[in-house]
Amino acid sequence: MEKDEQKISHWFDLEPGQAIEGLVIGDGEQQKVYVITTEAPAEQGWVHDRWPLIKF
Repeated sequence: MEKDEQKISHWFDLEPGQAIEGLVIGDGEQQKVYVITTEAPAEQGWVHDRWPLIKF
């Protein structure tokens, strides 16, 4: 899910086998996930200029 400039949410499905790359840090119940981003694909650039890094 990404929000555009007007703060409207837009949901995008992943294809089978795809995953969003991120980093989990912390211990026990005190964990955080940082999503790694890259430039948005041209067809989604209207939503936001950065995009989660999607791996196959």
